[in-house]
Amino acid sequence: MVKIQKLPSGQLVITIPKLLAEYEGLRKGMELDFKKHKDGFILEIKKGKVGKK
Repeated sequence: MVKIQKLPSGQLVITIPKLLAEYEGLRKGMELDFKKHKDGFILEIKKGKVGKK
């Protein structure tokens, strides 16, 4: 399940399951692009943006 949380600063943060992140090779600090889709959003991993291990 994906969760949206609100930080004290008012910023919204999306949390995805650890297994999904590991499967896709996502790491802390990586950047994703949001693209509008007729039924919601599509997340696209930005090429060349490497997160911290």
